[in-house]
Amino acid sequence: MVLLKEANTQDAEKEWQFVQRMPEDENGLTNSWHDVSREDFMREALPEMIAFSKGEGLPDGYVPETFFFLWDDQRIVGQFRIRHHLCESLKKGAGHIGYYIAPPFRGQGYGKEGLRLTLKAAAEIVPEEEIYLRVNRDNPASLHVMLYNGGRIVSQDQDKYYVRIANPGKGRYPGREEAEKLLEEAEKCNPGPWGNHSRTAAHCAEKIALYSGMCPEKAYVLGLLHDIGRKFGKRHLGHVSDGYTYMMSLNYPDCARICLTHSFNDMSIGSYVGNFDTTDEETALIRTRLQETAPDDYDRLIQLCDAISGAEGVMDIIDRMSDVKRRYGAYDPQKWDKNLELKKLFEDRMKRDLYEAVEKDCFRP
Repeated sequence: MVLLKEANTQDAEKEWQFVQRMPEDENGLTNSWHDVSREDFMREALPEMIAFSKGEGLPDGYVPETFFFLWDDQRIVGQFRIRHHLCESLKKGAGHIGYYIAPPFRGQGYGKEGLRLTLKAAAEIVPEEEIYLRVNRDNPASLHVMLYNGGRIVSQDQDKYYVRIANPGKGRYPGREEAEKLLEEAEKCNPGPWGNHSRTAAHCAEKIALYSGMCPEKAYVLGLLHDIGRKFGKRHLGHVSDGYTYMMSLNYPDCARICLTHSFNDMSIGSYVGNFDTTDEETALIRTRLQETAPDDYDRLIQLCDAISGAEGVMDIIDRMSDVKRRYGAYDPQKWDKNLELKKLFEDRMKRDLYEAVEKDCFRP
């Protein structure tokens, strides 16, 4: 059985045997304890590893770092490290995670599984919405491990590829598969075209995020779940408070926020298009949370995607807003203009036409 274990005193003997054989530097992962004696490992190296994970005894400029060993049954096959958060040097350099697989165990899938387990651990440690990694251009095997685990190359230079992997988790937003299950379950409770509208919004958000330097997986999940409040019945304004409350109950505040903000591109409850079918308590919740929220790029992104997403695919933004106006009898002029501003904002960032970016002519949910 392959598992990841933090450096600990119980396994010290095998940890020492592994660490002292690690090179001093392999593809940028340094090891200060190459060829260390057993005595020095027990007295200095292992206590330092454990202390670093607690943020204790760190050299100037270092961030807390947890050392993990990758085990297959009774043998150690690799080492993985998580740097708990980014400093400026890590943003431009090694990033959050470094790892090493011992030569006898390479090419057997340990890198892929080890990184998968490390990313799972990182979701409970790292606050950033993406995991930063760096890999040498002459190390295609390691790059493949990163791409296999959902990585995407965001830049490169003469020597390195710089890779990003989404970092979903409690306190942020669910992973892609969980989000898709949540939507499927919600559709069973309240079937309707809103499900495919949500899938279209997710597709659009992912594509726009990819071209805008945002996290594509986070954008996809937020787009997919923005209308999740419709799980609880055919409500108008009520789906906003239902979605917010539901996502907060699952401890996904980023999704809860989008359930709230997607309907208000001016962050004002007064511009809502539809029936005010909320209780006084629900209305107060929406109004209060909107007043407390400063919109960010993900709020703006899902507001835009909501305005171009139909149940059968991507719509022209004017056609979509006109359809809403026909169904509800009105559409706030300021909200109309704001959606057009959002379209221009993201087109300028992407440096391409919105409908080309979201594959309007060919995408179907």
